[in-house]
Amino acid sequence: MAAKQTHIFAEDMTDEMCASAISASQEAFQMNFTKGKVYSTVAAHIRAYFDKSFGRGWNCVVGRSFGAFVTHEIKTYMYFTVVPGVYILLWKA
Repeated sequence: MAAKQTHIFAEDMTDEMCASAISASQEAFQMNFTKGKVYSTVAAHIRAYFDKSFGRGWNCVVGRSFGAFVTHEIKTYMYFTVVPGVYILLWKA
């Protein structure tokens, strides 16, 4: 299911959502980027996937160095990485 480089730091999601988050994230990082902000584009892709699959209201932050304190719905939070050194925070508010 998950590649060796995938690491989940914190999660409060169903197994199905966790697998979807990892899959959508790996897919987003496989996209070809020619210009613009790569992390913003990856975050938008993940957010759009989750909005479509699990209802609207999802938020996503992708980056190398950031801090966050968020309030989330029960079973809708995950902090993980699929690319070494790049971190993803996904939650539904």
